[in-house]
Amino acid sequence: MKVFTRASMFGLCLALGAFGTGCMTGGDLDGTEASVRSEISLDPTASYAMVGVQSNLCVGPVGGSNASNVRLEIETCTGTANQRWRPESMGFGFFRWRNELNGLCIDVSGAQQTDGAAVIQFTCGTQVNQQWAVTDVTGGSERMTARHSGKVMDVTAQGTAPGTLIEQFTSNNGANQHFFVNEALPAIVVSPR
Repeated sequence: MKVFTRASMFGLCLALGAFGTGCMTGGDLDGTEASVRSEISLDPTASYAMVGVQSNLCVGPVGGSNASNVRLEIETCTGTANQRWRPESMGFGFFRWRNELNGLCIDVSGAQQTDGAAVIQFTCGTQVNQQWAVTDVTGGSERMTARHSGKVMDVTAQGTAPGTLIEQFTSNNGANQHFFVNEALPAIVVSPR
């Protein structure tokens, strides 16, 4: 279950337990990372679908791939496990997101700091380029901010077509940088014939 509280007009964010995330601040933790104060909570036992606000499409690996180092894209929502992500708390209000189907995590390729860096699925670890703050922005949508760069998950060139790739980019409050993080129903299982 996802629980939301609104930040006050003074930018105050309320912590909601050990699993809270949200509210990026200008300070840092070690001189290079973004810091975060809590605003929402995520159930670590649940899976979530990330649905682009602008496109109404789900985030998943290109072609439903199980391979590491594969780009993420927006695609027609199918309810299948390759479009479902489990949040794992990494402390300080950051989460690593593990794919339910293949066990790989959302990662900024090569820990790049630049706009346009590829967002991929990769073997899960503790590196900060796999850690994301989830901030409630508007209308129940969220902004996903990479801990290592302070940049956000972004649908490339504001695309709305299936197959448009995901990258990191400087936050500009665009709808292509906002995602509904919906607790998913049990995955659809297709039996072989």
